[in-house]
Amino acid sequence: MNLVAVDTSTRWAGVGLLSESADSGERTEMVWRSDQNHGCELMPAVVELASQAGIRPTDITHLAVALGPGGFSAVRVGISTVIGLALPNDLTVVGIPTHLIESFPYLERASASSPILSLLPAGRGELAWARYESETEESAIGLSTTNELVASLAPGALLCGEGTELLAGMVDPESILCGDPPTRSPISMLEIASRRIANNDSTPLSELRPIYARPPSITKPKKPV
Repeated sequence: MNLVAVDTSTRWAGVGLLSESADSGERTEMVWRSDQNHGCELMPAVVELASQAGIRPTDITHLAVALGPGGFSAVRVGISTVIGLALPNDLTVVGIPTHLIESFPYLERASASSPILSLLPAGRGELAWARYESETEESAIGLSTTNELVASLAPGALLCGEGTELLAGMVDPESILCGDPPTRSPISMLEIASRRIANNDSTPLSELRPIYARPPSITKPKKPV
């Protein structure tokens, strides 16, 4: 299996590779800050990572992609690229919510009394969040201002994700599990996708849709004068 993971959810973009040619299934990754240029940077990064592992893009057999929430156009770049790679050879694809990628390294600590909250910046001074009380899927998701979120936090809540930057000075630093960005890793995506593939759990291309923190606003066309 040659599995490539793609994440363009935010300005922190990344690709990961689990290659059958690597010793003991070694996982490699590349992470960079994109200045709203995901479309130009993504495929060169995939090609470079594949080259380092001694394979070609045509040797890719499985794909994983971050579904968001994140930037409207940024998330769509990753999904459309993965669809373009998957369609010609009907490759297996796993779609993964970005909140799950952020929280994955910490989920073994999640419980009802000490939930893990993944936070992602959503613009307008708001945070998209997902709460995990176990290692399975999120128990709740939402969108809140920083003040609303802080006011609603349970005493034992633990925080992770790129959006924790916005809470500097507002919460106990001991409650923040991650460091400075980048806060999520394509290696986490490879692990999540590998487990799902082993269980024959994949995402049909027809169901590979972006997850948005809020419904996208579409401006109605102006009437001709």
